Amino acid sequence: MANPMQQYVDEYATLTAQQEKIKERLGWLRGYFEKQAAKDLKDTKLKTAEYWGNANTQVIVTNSETVKPVSLIMVRELLGKIAPDFVKQEIDWKMTDPCKRLLGMVCQGNYTEGSLEDTIASITDDPKIATTLKKRLKGNFDRDKKVLMQVAGLNEDAASDWAYLAAEVLNWEWLTQILRAAEWKGSTEAAIAIIKAAIKVEEGSKVTLNAEKATVEETLEADKAG
Repeated sequence: MANPMQQYVDEYATLTAQQEKIKERLGWLRGYFEKQAAKDLKDTKLKTAEYWGNANTQVIVTNSETVKPVSLIMVRELLGKIAPDFVKQEIDWKMTDPCKRLLGMVCQGNYTEGSLEDTIASITDDPKIATTLKKRLKGNFDRDKKVLMQVAGLNEDAASDWAYLAAEVLNWEWLTQILRAAEWKGSTEAAIAIIKAAIKVEEGSKVTLNAEKATVEETLEADKAG
């Protein structure tokens, strides 16, 4: 009996290859319709061209223009006193990647109140090991787990638990450091409440396929032959 997981992986690889071929063909067809529409709409004021197939199928090509400013200062100078009627000033705030990581960490509750120093003290009472751990534990779960196994001599299960906690307390320390730098006057709990009210985290997953091209093509050919 075939292994269901192997069957699904092979099927996913085959469908992905088919999808790439379909995308390529669609790209060519899209280019064809766009070129044809450019010819048909030339010297007209029309923005839309329609093309029909045999089974009540229709392709519509719509041309559009996007106006992007190079220098709004020049435009404002040109329009003078009526510029406010045509040009509106807006402030666009964007979060940096570190900001996204910080706020996402808070919203998802990936923190534990505490300190790395206290955590290490609970792991070992050997000052040399403690010093090494303080330097090498960075909040990266996989790396920290290996460090704890190699330096502190923990078994895999214990290293996993402590690596998880280390990452959480390091997140807490990072948050409190940011709040001190920002001269936040309220409590950490109040800051967390504000962040959770102001930020939403949408979670998702990504499926990535790794397959040798020849293998996938062979599968496609076999499907055609069957």
